[in-house]
Amino acid sequence: KRIAFPRFYFLSDDELLEILSQTKNPTAVQPHLKKCFEGIAKLEFASNLDILAMLSSEGEKVQLSQVISTSAARGAVEKWLLQVEGIMLMSVRDVIEQARDAYATQPRAKWVKDWPGQVAICVSQIYWTLEVHEAIRKGPQALKQYHQLLQSQLQDVVALVRGKLPKQTRVTLGALVVIDVHARDVVLELVEKDVRTENDFQWQCQLRYYWEESKVMARMTNASVKYQCEYLGNTGRLVITPLTDRCYRTLIGAFHLNLNGAPEGPAGTGKTETVKDLAKALAVQCVVFNCSDGLDYLAMGKFFKGLASAGAWACFDEFNRIELEVLSVIAQQILCIQRAVIAHVKTFVFEGTTLNLNPSCFVCITMNPGYAGRSELPDNLKVLFRTVAMMVPDYAMIGEISLYSYGFVDARNLAVKIVTTYRLCSEQLSSQFHYDYGMRAVKSVLAAAGNLKLKFPDENEDILLLRSIMDVNLPKFLSPDIPLFEGIISDLFPGIKLPKPDYVDFEAATRDVCSKKNLQPTPFFVQKLIQTYEMMIVRHGFMLVGGPFAGKTKVIEVLADTLTLLRERGQMEEQKAMFRVINPKSITMGQLFGQFDPVSHEWTDGVVANTFREFASAQNDDRKWVVFDGPIDTLWIESMNTVLDDNKKLCLMSGEIIQMSNSMNLIFEADDLSQASPATVSRCGMIYIEPAAFGWKPIFTSWLSSLPRVLSEDNASLIVSLFDWLATPCLQFVRKRLKELVPTTDSNLARSLMFMFSMMMHEAVQDEKAARDNKSLKIWIVCAFLFSLVWSVGASCDKDGRDKFDGSLREMMGEKIPDAIGKLECPIPPEGLVYDYMFEMKGRGKWVPWLDLIRDKA
Repeated sequence: KRIAFPRFYFLSDDELLEILSQTKNPTAVQPHLKKCFEGIAKLEFASNLDILAMLSSEGEKVQLSQVISTSAARGAVEKWLLQVEGIMLMSVRDVIEQARDAYATQPRAKWVKDWPGQVAICVSQIYWTLEVHEAIRKGPQALKQYHQLLQSQLQDVVALVRGKLPKQTRVTLGALVVIDVHARDVVLELVEKDVRTENDFQWQCQLRYYWEESKVMARMTNASVKYQCEYLGNTGRLVITPLTDRCYRTLIGAFHLNLNGAPEGPAGTGKTETVKDLAKALAVQCVVFNCSDGLDYLAMGKFFKGLASAGAWACFDEFNRIELEVLSVIAQQILCIQRAVIAHVKTFVFEGTTLNLNPSCFVCITMNPGYAGRSELPDNLKVLFRTVAMMVPDYAMIGEISLYSYGFVDARNLAVKIVTTYRLCSEQLSSQFHYDYGMRAVKSVLAAAGNLKLKFPDENEDILLLRSIMDVNLPKFLSPDIPLFEGIISDLFPGIKLPKPDYVDFEAATRDVCSKKNLQPTPFFVQKLIQTYEMMIVRHGFMLVGGPFAGKTKVIEVLADTLTLLRERGQMEEQKAMFRVINPKSITMGQLFGQFDPVSHEWTDGVVANTFREFASAQNDDRKWVVFDGPIDTLWIESMNTVLDDNKKLCLMSGEIIQMSNSMNLIFEADDLSQASPATVSRCGMIYIEPAAFGWKPIFTSWLSSLPRVLSEDNASLIVSLFDWLATPCLQFVRKRLKELVPTTDSNLARSLMFMFSMMMHEAVQDEKAARDNKSLKIWIVCAFLFSLVWSVGASCDKDGRDKFDGSLREMMGEKIPDAIGKLECPIPPEGLVYDYMFEMKGRGKWVPWLDLIRDKA
């Protein structure tokens, strides 16, 4: 079946069987289409099950040039899928031809709206190439005039972006602005360098499109590549910086020389995205796969068979995580395909299988140098690749053009402000593992600004940008860094006051959820909820970082319940939320993602794989979160790199690629990120929650209201006074003066004190009536508290510390006692240390030395 329809090689065996079992019902193949065709999410079926048109996941529709009859295939799914592939390529070519004819007769601003995004960009570039050729022939003056014409065309498109538009057209125009700006800049460069001939290198080294013999050809330097006409849906495009151009040149040059490409460089420089964007520019299917250390040559062999026979491109991310022994076999597999391409054969034998060869296949590998768990490539593999060094891109240019495509007017100044903010942050703020000021941080500010511009098109642009910088960055800073950050911001945006966002409904729902769960909606907690909610809208993967007792888990639980409550009330257009918690470090890597049986090579899914598949295939719009609650280390989180970046794909070693749906989020809860690589940190949004900012008082208030009524109502003021009188000063004394054998936090010790007190009082207050009649209950409460205080707050210090704690506690008890407590009826005896006694609840109660218990036993 795979040889008949090569794209099946990119699916796992289980997925393939699921598709092939749908012989009677072609419409049941719909959910799997996106795995074979990047751009097709649905097909439009007629009543007799003929296929009429294809629809992208964004909702763009393209009519097919010929009707495909599924009944003629007589249940063989691969036969009609092969037809879908052939007719898709033909239809895109036909639509390009029609759009090309229409371009000449219609005004550009109207023409843009009538055609699919991919086609509009392609045709626009064909005409741009043609017009530049004409302008160069006419001389330098004509080029200058053409530059002005491009400038006015660009203004027209940007004016459209600022108006009211359907979502489809907005995406098309956003991508078109990016391409148009580059086209304008190229012509400006030609004018400045005084280019007078069409063979000048300055012009030859650009990516140019030509319509020849009724098909599109793309040329760059001396390489010419056929435009593959693969339908890729309506998606945004990358901003083309000089770095991107250089990368394109090297990769197309490598393709022309029958070599493969290997971009390498630090995290967040756009290696994978550039390869994907070049594939978009040439309309070729590009399969992105995240390599992990468990890949074997069999899984890779299956992949290469698919590439060679389908003529697709592949981008293997983090390629140097594969083990060295496997890499040397991969070198032989790639060499086999390369030789077949060079020999121009129609079929060739690959690992014992005779395959049809499609020479447009191309392999790109991306590598991050020098992290833990990365190996050096063997020499026989290096020879087959042309390396591209990717360095830090031009943030200001990317920012400016992206803001431009979102409809901002003052894009240049605003882009400079974003870059300056991050530069100053990296220089002035403290250095933490979870701080990152790279390309992805800039991208998330731009995405937030784009969302705000859509919501408030007439608002002052400085305010919109300031708001997005604050929303994206403020949550991750530690408390000492916040005033410094606010200082930087006030210098860059002088005199701009942010209006308070309207979260009235959200806060009301939060308070209701908190009272139901017996939690305290402190201002700090509500602020973190709002920050998490805002982060969830901008980024699909984010981390809650902070020590124990910071309230990380409760933030997720309360946020889920709040969104569900808002949905029930019909406010804020929210959906209800559900989540599943996984502890990644409690199981092996195989149980987490899935593994092959070492003997039978049979695949078993892991926990993450099953959860992901279930959430991704759900048909409803509920928010679905996968929560990873456990320490983050390179081994398991690097396998999720492709999920966390713009691809949003989970790659399993079985070859299955699960696309994350828009309603899904990945949430990580971690203590710190000391073990995470820069690749991980840059991919996730960060929210830092400090336990110190939360304190133990809210925990105390919730605990008090959960006690039996005799304590929580009749004696509440007494318990509150006891905690205020002794717990706070004792905790301060432990922090400042004592040495702990095991480090603890205030919340941790206070929580132990509460647990111990509840346990001591448990029997005394079980029978409510007897407890109310007990005259000694007040004495028991005071003494149980003192005993618990000694064995919780005073229990973690060393031997010398016990003497100091004893002295300090006795001194506090000798000083002024609050009125609510009155006189200490039953004080701890003065002999020995406070640690030497236990409290016995009999009669009025008495303090008994521990040693007496031993004597009684003896």
